[in-house]
Amino acid sequence: MTSLANRRSAILLFSFPDCLHSHRTRLVIKEKEIVAELHEVDVNNIDEEIKFISPYNDFPTLVDRELILQNSRVIIEYLDERFPHPPLLPVDPVARAKFRLALYRIEHQWYPEFNDSYKNGALTDAFKEKIKNYFLEIIPFISDKFFMSEEFGLVDCSLAPLLWRMKHLQVEFSDDKKIIEKYAERIFSRDSFQSSLTETEKEME
Repeated sequence: MTSLANRRSAILLFSFPDCLHSHRTRLVIKEKEIVAELHEVDVNNIDEEIKFISPYNDFPTLVDRELILQNSRVIIEYLDERFPHPPLLPVDPVARAKFRLALYRIEHQWYPEFNDSYKNGALTDAFKEKIKNYFLEIIPFISDKFFMSEEFGLVDCSLAPLLWRMKHLQVEFSDDKKIIEKYAERIFSRDSFQSSLTETEKEME
């Protein structure tokens, strides 16, 4: 890898190849068509220069000139403000607050529970039932097109990595109208989603 010091004019993203937080960050970059260099990080062999910018091995890590950011939530909201088109958060403050509440729940409940449950390439039966119920709860918000909107947004970017892994792990949702399945297919068919996948994630298909 060319020295990072010589590449600060480019936006750099360092992320794990199979990580919910990393995946949603790559999806935001692709959705906004941001010109960025994407680098996969091998958790067992982290380059010393990367350790310097992320000393606690906190990935994804974004470098934008002299700015270094960790935490996927901080990164995706920064990118949404730095590159405002297309906007991925609503303009209306009430709708924006509801989006942020949904993001908070996904980050602090859904993602950690998935990571705790996913062992040896499989999910526990208890979590499968939980995640089914979680998605059934949001059916009223995704039945039209995307989450609470006709437009693709940050909540969709955050749900997408989970839905992709649910498909791979053959978790079937029980809603009669297949609203969740149709919602997932709308996301998976987007060019931005397909281009956000690492080779590891493509193998999940």
